Amino acid sequence: MQRAQNILTVASPGRRTLLKAAGVAATGTLFGRRVLAQDNVTRIVVPFPAGNPIDAIARVLAEALRQSTGRNYIVDNKAGAAGIIGTSEVARSRPDGSTMLFTTGGHNTNAVLYSKLPYDVSRDFTPITQLLVSPGFVLLTRADSRFKTLADVLAEAKAKPGTVSYASWGPGNTTHLVGALFARAARVDLMHVPYKGSPFPDLLGGHVDLTWFGTSPSMQLIQEGKVRALAISWPQRIPELPNVPSVAEFGFKDVDIPSWGGLFGPAGMPAALVQSIHADVVAASRRPEYVAAMKTMGATITNMAPQQFAELNAEELRRHRKDIGPLAIKLD
Repeated sequence: MQRAQNILTVASPGRRTLLKAAGVAATGTLFGRRVLAQDNVTRIVVPFPAGNPIDAIARVLAEALRQSTGRNYIVDNKAGAAGIIGTSEVARSRPDGSTMLFTTGGHNTNAVLYSKLPYDVSRDFTPITQLLVSPGFVLLTRADSRFKTLADVLAEAKAKPGTVSYASWGPGNTTHLVGALFARAARVDLMHVPYKGSPFPDLLGGHVDLTWFGTSPSMQLIQEGKVRALAISWPQRIPELPNVPSVAEFGFKDVDIPSWGGLFGPAGMPAALVQSIHADVVAASRRPEYVAAMKTMGATITNMAPQQFAELNAEELRRHRKDIGPLAIKLD
């Protein structure tokens, strides 16, 4: 799984069923545009592998847009280098609406973690819309863990510095960053164990103690009784997990990293085209099947206006440089 990914999950029968119901194959359609491309198809680049969470959301949206607009779209997975490969390709594309980027908040964290990106996240892209948001990350441990509460974790981490481990989906992945921000806020020394893919086999096998995971996909694991939720990085408790305390209740601030999915185009897109694409997304997101799918995934539909999305990205960059920069996590 790629580092830049902010919306995380594991392969599950429920999600496979959802994708099947959406009727979208791996080369399915996405984001039909009154396309200027020669083959009358709009290409939406997803900079992560096929089958991952942001890809799954893109394909559900694809079907809604196809039905809403009657136009053709393709999802083009360009994975690699923490999402940088696919993102770079969009930055080099024509600003005519024929190629767009569907990505996560990792778009902005990359700007802090990499000093030599082949693009500028602000200058080389046109923000179109934030499509959806998911509330924070959940601190999980296996169901039979010795840790029953967050207080248990803090007590052992302070008594035995550097021995309590937390797994992530890779160096610089949001699950790593949230863990590092939490450790700094709680003033504890935790052992970071990065994985190239899912850390859940080792978590469930007892080889690592903890992991931070997206709230939405955590629900199924919690409901299945495989894991225990100890805390959430969101500023307050959420209705879906009323018994799971927020880290803010322990006095820990600046732990969360926003988890969202958004759409960008290359720099220089005409304002009228951007507004038109945004209107298409809004119309598609009102389709009952899309609404139901996002509810199943635990995501809140936002459909943020282009200017508001641009302002959000600018503010996130400022905050990431302030909060993540001092962690001295560099990936180049």
